[in-house]
Amino acid sequence: MKIKIAIIGSTDFCHRTERLVANRKDIELNCYSYSEPKEAPSLLKTLKPCDAILFSGSLPYFYVKDMLQTIPMPALYLQQDETAVAITLLHIATQGWKDLSRISIDVRDQSYIEHVLSDLEHTNQLPFIHLLKDDEKIEAITSYHQTLFLQGKIDMAITSVHAVFQQLQLQNIPTHKMIDPESSILRCIEQAKQQALLQKSNSAQIAIGVVKAISAEQDLKASVERIASIMQAHWNAQDGQYTLYTSMGHIEYALKTSEFLSIFQSLEGKAKIAFGYGVSIVDATENANLGLNLIKESDGHSFYVLDSNKKLYGPYPQSDAKIEMKNTEPKLVEMAEKTKLSPSNISKLVHYSQTRQTKQFTANDLALYLNVSRRTAERTIKKLVECNYAKIIGEEMTYHQGRPRALYEFNFHTYV
Repeated sequence: MKIKIAIIGSTDFCHRTERLVANRKDIELNCYSYSEPKEAPSLLKTLKPCDAILFSGSLPYFYVKDMLQTIPMPALYLQQDETAVAITLLHIATQGWKDLSRISIDVRDQSYIEHVLSDLEHTNQLPFIHLLKDDEKIEAITSYHQTLFLQGKIDMAITSVHAVFQQLQLQNIPTHKMIDPESSILRCIEQAKQQALLQKSNSAQIAIGVVKAISAEQDLKASVERIASIMQAHWNAQDGQYTLYTSMGHIEYALKTSEFLSIFQSLEGKAKIAFGYGVSIVDATENANLGLNLIKESDGHSFYVLDSNKKLYGPYPQSDAKIEMKNTEPKLVEMAEKTKLSPSNISKLVHYSQTRQTKQFTANDLALYLNVSRRTAERTIKKLVECNYAKIIGEEMTYHQGRPRALYEFNFHTYV
């Protein structure tokens, strides 16, 4: 099976990439070349069906980053690294350029240059460095090099952007393009291929949607038919509950559309919705029903997605946070067994510990994070303390009258 990869980049990059994969039977490239990276959004709108999108660099990618949210295939860009810097500096050295302090260079990360020069034990002055921004205009990058040249501070410019290279050449400014190593391009193409294969595999997974009426009087048929149309799903109804049968790929695409979100919002107070993925209809249905049962009143009008690995996503559309609903890490399994806490609660505690800026917390802090009552949080903490997974480290005085609140600290390995 051939993987079709759309290449969005300069004409030079497109031609070079085509030459590198000319003899491969597993990949087909469709090239969309631009004069400047800012043309990437318009090119994206002309894409023919493909399995993955590869951008020649960070600038064209960031010009279309928001647009990619609604595109159902993987997209990545060739990332600049220290190898590109090293090869480029080696190349100009062979041409006789020795004084790096008389060179300007634009890069994504200054550390690339610093690390290469450190490895070479280069102790002289660094070149003039311009750090590329996500949505920077070509004119600004060109102006940086041009100004330094006109001021007599540099003898040559090295640029990561092909359009800047062309502009500097037109102004008769000695310039050189950053060299993207063949190995980096081939590795990126292989990465695009693997992501496309994974996407195809995941998209083909069986997916079930469950729409359950809150009251028997609600007639949801028209809304369910519209959702089924968006998700290309078959559906049936039984006892006020509608079941949609489709694939993961169709659901993932639908969840990004304004049309589905509009229908979902219209069901507020009328129905609850959840989706489940699985390797079989039985597994997917079980996951969808579990996701439905996990919807809490405090979530507001929202829905969850539970995948085949028991990872829970949501509550949508407020959040796309991920919670592990099962534990396979031995230390977390042991923790769950000792404390009698569910895998989802263990996952939430680990995430809370990882994201909290301070180590100390109160029962009230934990209650707010878990979206539970303070009493429930205190029961959870009590189990952790009893099993030595948390400890009391002090007290916190409140602004109101009453007893001071205990301060706790987790006592388990956060990064397992």
